Amino acid sequence: MLINLILRVLPFWTREPLVISVCLFFAGLALYWFFMVGEWPRAAFGLAFLAVAVLRAFVLRREWRSRPRAGQTAG
Repeated sequence: MLINLILRVLPFWTREPLVISVCLFFAGLALYWFFMVGEWPRAAFGLAFLAVAVLRAFVLRREWRSRPRAGQTAG
């Protein structure tokens, strides 16, 4: 499982945008296939990937906002 090793080694600020990008790509691909061909399981996979991407984006946003700003820490 090379992908597991790569994701463990990467720092949080690199890993999370990468996971979000991959999930959005697969969600777009699955939803595109759903609109072109049909079949509900493709839509379900697309929505699942979209849900994972949104969840990871909320986690990234929360972590980003919890970091102290440089201007606030000085003084």
